[in-house]
Amino acid sequence: MVWIAGGQGRWQMYVHWLTLLIALFGIAGMLAACSGAGPSGAVAVSESREGASPAAAPRAVAGTAPGNAPYAGVVMSYPHSGCSYQYSPVDFCDAGHRAQINEAIRTQVPNFKTHYILAQLDERKENFQRSIVLIDSRDGTVYPLPIDAFSGPLVDKEGARDYGKVETSSETDTFCVSSALLVYRAFEEGRFCFGFDGVRFTGHTTQYMR
Repeated sequence: MVWIAGGQGRWQMYVHWLTLLIALFGIAGMLAACSGAGPSGAVAVSESREGASPAAAPRAVAGTAPGNAPYAGVVMSYPHSGCSYQYSPVDFCDAGHRAQINEAIRTQVPNFKTHYILAQLDERKENFQRSIVLIDSRDGTVYPLPIDAFSGPLVDKEGARDYGKVETSSETDTFCVSSALLVYRAFEEGRFCFGFDGVRFTGHTTQYMR
């Protein structure tokens, strides 16, 4: 720094340096504002996506067919104990049923009422018996049909010799089962049609629905 003789000269020099410092700080502030930098070099982030509108269709999850939501649980809409209808030996939450339900979600596409997967689950293979569940492909909720099992027609005391037949379509509001229905230790043979209102089954009424 150059010193200038006299008090007035020193005062003018101080004013000169102060003016330069103010100008430099002003330029630095403008540069920071243009770059988007904040205090301590923080960078502004984009708007949070929390609360954004959900996608029209669920994102495919590893291990599921495209568009199917993963397993979310079982809903029992009639008297029950755990995941079994009252007095029924079938537990829709045990490991065997869970594995079959997950397999249906992984491999099947909706085949009833636009977005439901009607899945047939093995019960007693030696007797050709299966149960039926509806899986909502949008959220993974499972709705078991209120029966123990169904099979093909009974042949005297030997039981069934084949599996029952199921008629269903993604474009219809009902599905039909041509079989022997096993409900509460009793068989009922014929062609039985069911609907579903999103919570409860409609159409044919089984003992577990009363």
